[in-house]
Amino acid sequence: MLTFVALNTWINPLWVSPAPWTDETFAEYRPIYRHQRTGKAGIARAHEWKVGFFGSSRVDIAFDPALPEWQGTPAVNLAVSAGSLPETAPILRYALEHAPIETAIVGIDIGDLMGPESLHRSTGFLESPFNPQSNQLEFTLRAYAGISTFETAVQTLINRSKGRLPEYTPQGHRLRHQEPPDVAEGIHRDAIPHALRVARRRIALKPTEGHPWKMGFLKQILSDTKAHSCRLVIVIPPSHATYLGVFHLEGDPDPAFRKDREVMTRLVAESNASHPDAPAAEIWDFNDFHPLNCESLPTDGGPMHWWLDGTHARRSLGTIMLSKIMGWPLDGPGSDYGFQLNAGNLDERQKSIIDGYQRFKTEQPELWKWMASGAADYESVTPSSGGEAPPQF
Repeated sequence: MLTFVALNTWINPLWVSPAPWTDETFAEYRPIYRHQRTGKAGIARAHEWKVGFFGSSRVDIAFDPALPEWQGTPAVNLAVSAGSLPETAPILRYALEHAPIETAIVGIDIGDLMGPESLHRSTGFLESPFNPQSNQLEFTLRAYAGISTFETAVQTLINRSKGRLPEYTPQGHRLRHQEPPDVAEGIHRDAIPHALRVARRRIALKPTEGHPWKMGFLKQILSDTKAHSCRLVIVIPPSHATYLGVFHLEGDPDPAFRKDREVMTRLVAESNASHPDAPAAEIWDFNDFHPLNCESLPTDGGPMHWWLDGTHARRSLGTIMLSKIMGWPLDGPGSDYGFQLNAGNLDERQKSIIDGYQRFKTEQPELWKWMASGAADYESVTPSSGGEAPPQF
């Protein structure tokens, strides 16, 4: 145990076993991928962050806290794979309690508000400091003397000796080692059948209102940011057209997800009205059939420019999203990307999405046919029974 403690405090591989003698030159080599929640909890309290990103892997991959446009503002990415509102809300609260966050950019995946699905019991969240009910004494013993921490410390040593950088940066951004071997095959295998399962569940259940449990977490996000005078930007992350189009193709009762947007805009408007002296929360919506979301599949098996797969935008597209949110100069592709959503423009938004699907169908018929053919390959797919997250890269 003394050996474990000595190595774990010297290397601090998961950011949760710091000591006065910790060598911070290991920071770039700490591999937190297998222990994201624990590692990101340590990162959350490692510096005086002013900007934080929260949400699922769509945010984890797309939003870069080290962009030069931040001009030295300390920013951190605390989004996690398979993250949904039951994790996002307590992670944000933890960050607000441990760092002077002034701007919180929170991704809420479309559909998350309408059902009880969540994987938080199996993701490592319950064992991490993010869980407000976790046993802190037990966690501290595992952090400083645990086998998993020791194994990660050894891997950190190996990484540094070989000059090999891990998936995550010290700012929590999943930046590296994420090139899928075949984008089209991945969308066909993962994104399309997932969209089918979700659509068929929605057809069977016809959700008309947000799930009370999930809405409670959104209310917590709103109240916590208001209490800390923190600017809150809710982001609806984009999906590739071959994922989002399945809902229209399959006959989803609300393929434009208007109900989700109604719930979101209503809760935001109520919070803003109740706290006029705090920064008003806003919603940026990128989930539609904009040309950037309709990027054609590569014919040579190579990567796409804007997309990793059917549900994860690349850093290149994430930078456009951040530029729109933060008001940074933006020329060329993406200057018209994104929609600032509120309770007064829901009809406009719904029409733009439905019209966008028709443009996708007529202007990119080969891509649409490929999507339809892929959906036909999974005719026997069953509706999701709950607890299933969008495809995680």
